[in-house]
Amino acid sequence: MMDLEKLQKDIIREEGGLLLEPYQDHLGFWTTGAGHLIRDNEKDELMNPISKERAVELFQGDLSISVKDAESFCKDMNIDDNVKECVTHMAFQLGLPKLNQFKKFKKALEDNNIAEAMAQMKDSKAYRQTTNRWDRLIEKMGQSL
Repeated sequence: MMDLEKLQKDIIREEGGLLLEPYQDHLGFWTTGAGHLIRDNEKDELMNPISKERAVELFQGDLSISVKDAESFCKDMNIDDNVKECVTHMAFQLGLPKLNQFKKFKKALEDNNIAEAMAQMKDSKAYRQTTNRWDRLIEKMGQSL
């Protein structure tokens, strides 16, 4: 069973904490809290400072979606909880539609080929955009070799 409390702390730390002012991420998207992408229908509320409680609420909603997305992505795979946590991190950052584009990564996980999955993570646009975060995920995934 994944340690969701630890996962929450890890993701919040990697996102730079709970930021209460809107900011632009590395790609220029408006974001708030712990990496919550501000959607068009949320701009009236979230393009202003938010409370810590609201930031936590947004994060927990995003994390819940990411856990479900990772479960969907990993359905019927024989992988350990450590790998599932890594996939959850990826789902949190990318969302399921982009995660589903990692076809060779998914095939490697289906084959329980962790080394190849790590190689596929490194050979991605997401790796080039957020290298430090992905290096941490790749290192974590390596614990399952």
